Amino acid sequence: MSAILQRVRKTIQRHELCPPGTRLLVGLSGGSDSVALVLLLRELGEHGGFSVAGLAHLNHRLRASADNDEAFCRALADRLGCRIVVEGADVKEYASGCGLSIEDAARRIRYEFLERAADLLGADRIAVGHTQDDQAETFLLKLMRGAGLTGLAGIYPGAVAS
Repeated sequence: MSAILQRVRKTIQRHELCPPGTRLLVGLSGGSDSVALVLLLRELGEHGGFSVAGLAHLNHRLRASADNDEAFCRALADRLGCRIVVEGADVKEYASGCGLSIEDAARRIRYEFLERAADLLGADRIAVGHTQDDQAETFLLKLMRGAGLTGLAGIYPGAVAS
């Protein structure tokens, strides 16, 4: 087993993220972090007592390449033999209508979508990939919101988005 697989497996075990029999939904943006997550979890699931129930892609319609990202995600799911749930959302309109930033609106829409997709595919847990930039951004947002020393941290394993 490669070093990265061992590290991910140990993290999953240490934080009890996937008890035996867990069915995972993996959020797939089409970026390198989510693609790596899909591949790692599929491989680990073969020997780890959990399975990947399917993938979920939300087309935020924010970038010119959004339709290409969706097509890539559909093709990857097909190539891997995974079920995939895909939806599109007008994040800009939602943000404007609710008085939210684009980022906050996208996050809210994305996590509501992931919950629906998990229900549709019979998944118990949802896995999403985060980069170091996501971790730094979360830390800075918490700092700006006035979090104390115990609240200043990045994204915790097993955390639910708020």
